[in-house]
Amino acid sequence: MNYPKQTARSMHKNTRRQGLALAVCLALGVLSTPLHAQDALLGTEPPLERAQQLLNAGSYIAAIDSFQRVSGFDEEAGLLGLSRAYGLTGQYEEGIALLEDEIGSYAISAVLSTQLAELLRTTGQSARALEILEEVVTENTTPPVRALVQYGSLLQFVGRRDEAIGPLSAAISRYDNGMVFDSEEIAMVALASWLLDRFHDANSLFSEATRVDPNNLEAQVLWGDLFMEKFNTPDAEKSYDAALAVNRRYAPALIGQARISGGERSLSFALSVNERDVKALETMATLLVLNNRQEDAEEFIEAALEINPESITSLSLKATQAAMKEEFAEYAQLEARVKSFSPNNPHFYGDIADAFGNNYRFTEAVGYARQAIAADPNYWQGHTLLGTNLIRLGEEEAGRESLELAFDNDPFNVMTSNMLKVFDTLEGYATLRTEHFEVRMSQSDAIVLWPYMAPLIEENWATLTEKYGFEPEAPVLIEVFDRTEDFAVRSVGLPDIGPLVGICFGKVVTLISPATLDANWQEILWHELVHVFTLQMTNNRMPRWLSEGVSVWEEREARPEWGRRQGIELVRAVEDEKLLPVAKLNEGFTGANSNEDLGFAYFQSYLVVDFIAKEYGFEKMVELINQYALIKEESEMFSTVFNMPIEEFDANFRSWVDRRVDEINVYVHNEDAADEGAAHGHGQRENSSAVLAELYNNASLKQHMRQRVQDQPRDFQAHLQLGIVLFKEESFEEAKVHLEIADGILPDYSGYPSPPLVLSQIYERQGNEAARTQQLKRMMENQQHDYDSAVLLAKQALSAGNTDEADYYVQRALSVSPYRLDVHQVSAQIAALTENAPMAVREFEVLVTLDRNDPVEARTNLAEAYMNNGQTQEAKRNILTALEIAPSYQRAQQVLLKAVDSANGQ
Repeated sequence: MNYPKQTARSMHKNTRRQGLALAVCLALGVLSTPLHAQDALLGTEPPLERAQQLLNAGSYIAAIDSFQRVSGFDEEAGLLGLSRAYGLTGQYEEGIALLEDEIGSYAISAVLSTQLAELLRTTGQSARALEILEEVVTENTTPPVRALVQYGSLLQFVGRRDEAIGPLSAAISRYDNGMVFDSEEIAMVALASWLLDRFHDANSLFSEATRVDPNNLEAQVLWGDLFMEKFNTPDAEKSYDAALAVNRRYAPALIGQARISGGERSLSFALSVNERDVKALETMATLLVLNNRQEDAEEFIEAALEINPESITSLSLKATQAAMKEEFAEYAQLEARVKSFSPNNPHFYGDIADAFGNNYRFTEAVGYARQAIAADPNYWQGHTLLGTNLIRLGEEEAGRESLELAFDNDPFNVMTSNMLKVFDTLEGYATLRTEHFEVRMSQSDAIVLWPYMAPLIEENWATLTEKYGFEPEAPVLIEVFDRTEDFAVRSVGLPDIGPLVGICFGKVVTLISPATLDANWQEILWHELVHVFTLQMTNNRMPRWLSEGVSVWEEREARPEWGRRQGIELVRAVEDEKLLPVAKLNEGFTGANSNEDLGFAYFQSYLVVDFIAKEYGFEKMVELINQYALIKEESEMFSTVFNMPIEEFDANFRSWVDRRVDEINVYVHNEDAADEGAAHGHGQRENSSAVLAELYNNASLKQHMRQRVQDQPRDFQAHLQLGIVLFKEESFEEAKVHLEIADGILPDYSGYPSPPLVLSQIYERQGNEAARTQQLKRMMENQQHDYDSAVLLAKQALSAGNTDEADYYVQRALSVSPYRLDVHQVSAQIAALTENAPMAVREFEVLVTLDRNDPVEARTNLAEAYMNNGQTQEAKRNILTALEIAPSYQRAQQVLLKAVDSANGQ
């Protein structure tokens, strides 16, 4: 129990303040003027009002000065404001000392005591903070609402969750009884509702608090934090922006912004305001860990723990790293440390589960999520984490049960509700199986896509099991979504996934249906299935750079036209010194600021793998992959496999790249834009510079490009652009010269438009069909996304009676899109010429689904195919369907007679 301090001491402090005020007044020449008149003479509001305005506007130093001038009846409010200003600037010890010096009795000075407890909690002194709040709450008939809520929050923090219900409910009852009007108190009641899982009430109360006082920054940020907890980032951003519109230096809002954007700029600004802001330090550490900058993160973790030894986020970050390295003794020490001040804290285990899930370590993530739930069965995010990671392991029924339990108790969690909506979608999907795969896709995809997908996935399995000497756990689950939003939600829980079109979790693969995708779906599928092997080989411990590098490398191994050709980008990257050291390749993915950056991260990773395969052999690549199944430093892995430090390996790689750049021998002009790609690096890459040439057909552009090729004869883009402009002007012969030079400089260029494509168009205009065909075939060696050219070449081959070549180009077209009629019509013709009855059935089954213009003809064709394949009943069923639509169609009647005769054995 604290007793009031001696009156003499209080008198001394009052005298000291009065002396300071006198000195200020003497300096200003207003000694004999009354206080309110002094303010008028100075052109300022009363000190308290002025101080509060400065505090809310982010002028913290000026606010501190103004709060120090507050006296009289406003003294307590001035002390409260001063201590809050100290807190916002990281002067926690000054704020604590100030309040301890002023407070005589915790119970009597309830408002100041509550603020003292909050500062103590900020600095990791939860036990002492709890003692103060307990005295405030128990020894006051009507303790402040804020004291009740902070007390309840702290009781939860120290593991006394049942006891927390009382004070939190008391705060809510105060509001329900019409005794809460102030915006700050309403926000505290909202927080109490949140802590008691009354999320709808919390949302309404935060709305009311910010409506009563739009300048209540704390309420705005707490509201944003509530939205963030529910993965509702658009509304969270509105709340943070509202706070920053009032005070652009309000660190809690800056931290919220950083959590949304994943960028460090807002955090750096927050730390410039308060370099000791624990939440800012924690958030910076978290972002750095996500970006694989663990060493940089350690600095921020230790800084946060120095200020607040009870920082759960910081301790969970340290514990996660210990657990991932299987340093279990260190992990146990950290776990015991948390339990010493916050026993059964579910957030500690939940953070670890989330981190393991983000690192594709789903089995461990499930274990930590279960620990979080064991610590607090009402930790609904723990159930979401459990469900999400279970379904990534392919345990969908168990995962769905966890998600439904989470949703029943927290329906506002956007991730949970989104995931459950996807399960509703999956219920309408077909489930198909091969020997090693279970596949779910829409009913339409089951007819159109499946006939071509089934043999491809088994080809992949046979090829890679033999090649890597490893057989993954089967069946592998593949889910193909016809809506991008469903794919994104199934993959990451939220509807925005950026350029990704396929994801592998080790035992589960998710894809966007080719029906909504403008890219080579077969290459994407093959790429993701390679991940199945490499991730399972390493127990999902493989770094992203190597996993992606191997998958891209295997694309080229599977089909010569697949893979990434980025010669210009490689030359530009070397010239701009953008190549990352091998030890930092993961940063190319986590630090990518654009699709171009992300695409190059894939390409450089592929280059490293290609370097290993070419210079050291495929066996060394497999040996390196297997190293990642072990818990050891990456530098040690490279030393083991290549018998050299990773720095020497990197130097050798750089030399190899330099030789490759010399071989490419292309000039890259700084005014040319990089090719723009999409679809996870698999989509068609548009040549922005060439597109400009199509848009701007003028003399100045020609003159500029002529000058460029004169200055640099190996300027690929200049020759290409000039060729396009001349083609548009019908200066065909001169255009051909520049296009052929461009093709000679970069013969494997795969961007759009490419020199061979434009040359083919010139020959088409000149009526030279043989030359046109030759150029289209040249283009198709490197361009895998051109459906129309593939179909055209298939038709030409078919006309020439070359069914093998026709079938090759049909397969090329199908790899881009199996949803267009003409490719199946050509394939059906090939089937007829080669008397391949099963192939005819496959193609006409697809055509029945796709051909909306003439369903009768489609059904009749299918019925004939069934007849030729000995499937009489199927033939009869389809022809009767055709006759229902067109009873007088003679050809259908004839097929029906054949089917009846066949059924009767005639």
